[in-house]
Amino acid sequence: MPSRSRRQDRPPQRHSRLSPLFQVIDAIGIASFAYYAVQQAASALLPRPKIPVAQEGVGITFLIPALNEAQVIRPTIDNLRATVPDARIVVIDDASDDGTDRLVREMAARDAQVRLLRREFPNARQNKGKAMNWAVSQLLATPEFRALDLNNEVFIGIDADGRVGDDFAPQVRGAFRDPQVMAAQGWMRYRQDAVHLSGWLGALANLLLIHQDLENFIVGHDQRLRHRAGVASLTGNGQCMRASYVARQLGRGQLPWPDVLLEDFASALEVALEDPGNRIATLSAQVGQQGMLEPSPLVKQRVRWTQGTMETLPYLPKLWRSGTHPAIKVDFTFMIIAPWMMTLMTVGGLLSPLRSARNVKGVSMPGWWGRTVTTLPLVYQLVWSALYARERRLPWRTVPYLMLTFPIYRAITLMSLPLALKRHATGEKSWYKSVRHDE
Repeated sequence: MPSRSRRQDRPPQRHSRLSPLFQVIDAIGIASFAYYAVQQAASALLPRPKIPVAQEGVGITFLIPALNEAQVIRPTIDNLRATVPDARIVVIDDASDDGTDRLVREMAARDAQVRLLRREFPNARQNKGKAMNWAVSQLLATPEFRALDLNNEVFIGIDADGRVGDDFAPQVRGAFRDPQVMAAQGWMRYRQDAVHLSGWLGALANLLLIHQDLENFIVGHDQRLRHRAGVASLTGNGQCMRASYVARQLGRGQLPWPDVLLEDFASALEVALEDPGNRIATLSAQVGQQGMLEPSPLVKQRVRWTQGTMETLPYLPKLWRSGTHPAIKVDFTFMIIAPWMMTLMTVGGLLSPLRSARNVKGVSMPGWWGRTVTTLPLVYQLVWSALYARERRLPWRTVPYLMLTFPIYRAITLMSLPLALKRHATGEKSWYKSVRHDE
């Protein structure tokens, strides 16, 4: 009697109460992977956009939210004064108790371009967005700002450990010469020369640092797609807003930086929703900052980012009712629902043994699809690693190092998802402040 094939021996797929769930999970997985594949290919292939530059015509005010930043605040101010000497520098001290305000007062006493705005309890230490909203409200009420043409003034949010180069201000001024540009975002990067640890702690710190920078290297390329559609995302450090837009938002009772834990991305949504003609430019000028050197603070930072993204879900119907470019609607939608899709697919992964045991039917796909899902992310990771090594002029042995260590980094950052879900479900809104280290 001829033997039956393995396909014939396998019991047929069964319909069950779980079938609709797995079909939904499969469909979401297919859609998200297809979007990821197209977006990553386009981001890697698009050339760097030509960024306009200007040496004058736009006034700049740096806003530096600061909570216990005595380790880094002085070199940050020194950097801004050296690279953009005609800019105002406003430090928003959020009730620091480590002497940050004293250091800023000392610098302000010697330099009229530096000033301190200090928040006190019970309003202090709530979140960065609230500090920024309060600060711009204070500034716009002063005679100095009342006398300015706010259409030609820009607020720039810089973290207390931020650094900019000589190319940053000319690109800001060039971008805001376009009257439709209401916001712009610098290319956030992580400095690689801040580790003074040895042994395995130093090795782990360097692993985390280089992968954080690689991650933002990829984000910078993703922004090229958004830039072509007219609305880049706002990612925090190096975030620029036209002062007249900020004043309009405040005037109609809308916070420029919404009260969510990811206020920078939510502020991009607000810019897009305020007027379909508004543009958010992306800048190629880099804004450097410290990275996380240990897994615990890195996970806490990502928990805040993930939970903050979850809090932007109510923007989704407003986004689709708006006149924003269709490409931005799709892109921002995937950004907003990413934590929820990841949650659903994680649930599907956890239920895989049950699915296999009961041979539950899902969405049928050809064999090549499974091979593509397995191999294409590795190809993309290889491409990004090679492009990153070339950009930073690193030895080519960096590429296999990045490939081999990426699973470690990914496992650490994925720990943020269940913690963010728990906080979001329980309504926990405490704000985690990134830790700093001496340089």
